Amino acid sequence: NVFLSSSPSGEWPSAMAALQHVQVVPHGSGVVEVRLDRPAKRNAMNKRLWQEVGHIFSQIIPHDSTCRCVVLTGSGKVFSSGIDLSSMGLAAMGDGGSDAAQRGMRVLREGGEWQAAWQSLNNCRVPVIAAVHGGCYGAALELIAWADVRMCTEDTTFRAPEVDIGLAADIGGNQMLPKIIGNDSLLRELMLSGRSMDAFEALRFGLVSRILKDQETLMAAAMKLAQSIAQKSPLAVLGVKTLLNYTRDHTVDDSLKFGITWNASMIQSSDMKIAGAAFAMKQQPTFPDLPSAPPSKL
Repeated sequence: NVFLSSSPSGEWPSAMAALQHVQVVPHGSGVVEVRLDRPAKRNAMNKRLWQEVGHIFSQIIPHDSTCRCVVLTGSGKVFSSGIDLSSMGLAAMGDGGSDAAQRGMRVLREGGEWQAAWQSLNNCRVPVIAAVHGGCYGAALELIAWADVRMCTEDTTFRAPEVDIGLAADIGGNQMLPKIIGNDSLLRELMLSGRSMDAFEALRFGLVSRILKDQETLMAAAMKLAQSIAQKSPLAVLGVKTLLNYTRDHTVDDSLKFGITWNASMIQSSDMKIAGAAFAMKQQPTFPDLPSAPPSKL
């Protein structure tokens, strides 16, 4: 699966060749679709899949100057059924001989790598729109918690079943969802009981911003939004995402200081002049890409 043909280094084919469970599909105009692709397994997440997600968002997407927005999707009937229990061997993560510290270190190492993979959506310099359909369970729910925008189909069901398999969600569920869902009692109910939440409840409490009738209209809406974002100044878009992320994790005073410090350098770019000239001439502005670098191999 060849990536963007306009990539400057010519290294995209080799960077993408190692992918097995995730597809990267360019849609033109700066929009790229990242698609979980294990439909026969309901896009269940084995180690290879989450490693590929982390690699794409940390080592491929950020290094392509032509990519300005990502739409995250899933192949088949559901977005993802969550952890692939048949291959992940969760109980084995604690194996490492009789020494408890050794077993704990293995959990910390592998769990930390998975956390970093999911967090790469948040750290990626372009916005990520999660387009969710059918079902979104467990680790998949934690994955979309790191996206910038979430929308879903009417038939989508969300569920955090980790409590039913003897663990507490630790790759974003109990960490990011409290910052997203504006009802602490509801969130605790969902995470403690493992019960399902339908699309309309998810919209009501802020997990998603839109509900679409079916997968076709969902993709159309997600792509339309992505194309709109891709037309903006990529420097301004990066600034919005960076400042919102910072504000989420800091006080208002700290965030104001960080924001003005950021803009002290960023507003010196040519993008404001380009936008002003285009506005005066009633034209669509064309902004330069952000700098790029060769992608890393998986």
